[in-house]
Amino acid sequence: MMFKNSCRLLCANFAGVWKLLVYHILSIAVCVGLLAVFYQNYFDYFELASTQANLASVWDTGTLYGASFAKALTIVVNFAIYFFQIMFTKNIGIGIYFCVIIFLLLPILMNIGKVVTCELMYGYMSACQKQSFTGTFLKTLKTSLSYSVFKVFYALPFNALIVLGMWSLTRVNNNIFDHFMPFAFVILTAILMSIKELFNAGWAPAKVVYAHNILSSYTIGMRAVLRRGARVFSTAIIVYLLAVVLSMVLGLYSIIIILPVVPAFVHIFEMVCFFSSQGMRFYVDNDTILSPKRLEEVDKLEDAKYII
Repeated sequence: MMFKNSCRLLCANFAGVWKLLVYHILSIAVCVGLLAVFYQNYFDYFELASTQANLASVWDTGTLYGASFAKALTIVVNFAIYFFQIMFTKNIGIGIYFCVIIFLLLPILMNIGKVVTCELMYGYMSACQKQSFTGTFLKTLKTSLSYSVFKVFYALPFNALIVLGMWSLTRVNNNIFDHFMPFAFVILTAILMSIKELFNAGWAPAKVVYAHNILSSYTIGMRAVLRRGARVFSTAIIVYLLAVVLSMVLGLYSIIIILPVVPAFVHIFEMVCFFSSQGMRFYVDNDTILSPKRLEEVDKLEDAKYII
């Protein structure tokens, strides 16, 4: 039901997908503009790393043919390793600058967009109200900025685990395993992303709905999501399985079709998880209001003290 309701809300608020996409494009443009200061340096590092990893051969391997996929993934991972090695060897200052922009500033900007989307969905789900993206962005900027900074550092271990998982797949040197690599990649990616989602899903919705401080919002969000932890986790696996498989099938076309939709869908999914876990009624479209089970029907006896 969480997946179905998220799809219905996505369709009812699809204009928000385009607004979020425009915001993401502007955020990426800001980061690219900042990186352009050292454009020639990064271009040189890219060329060197590309040559060492033989990156051009990725387009010749195919992506869904067993050992070919294993080879392509290994080349991409090796390219990333070579790129950072060359960059930090040539100029550590430029390397640090690159990491700050890509791994700190860009995620902070993306998380601000997440809070704005959750705020828009809160207005629609609670009162079937449409709001301005720009107006909501300006109204929530102070709180969304503090959330985004905390979220970036909190997510680092989860992101590191995902990167480690992808790296580990490419280190398996076995011809038989190479033929199962696409399946291993899809399943491992979906599981790791779902674990991250389970421990992050309630934070932004709780911040938006209750307007508490960062730590209180995290506690409320975690308590809410874990009430239906198994359901949230299993639904998240379905979401990411579909996203990864479709991205692999569509290839570069996924940038146009899948990537604009997935972030908005995930934000909506998190709001649905939170509302459902809290027993809060919400609109799924202009004519339909859902009434999830009340907290008294969801909580265990020892959790009854948290009911307000």
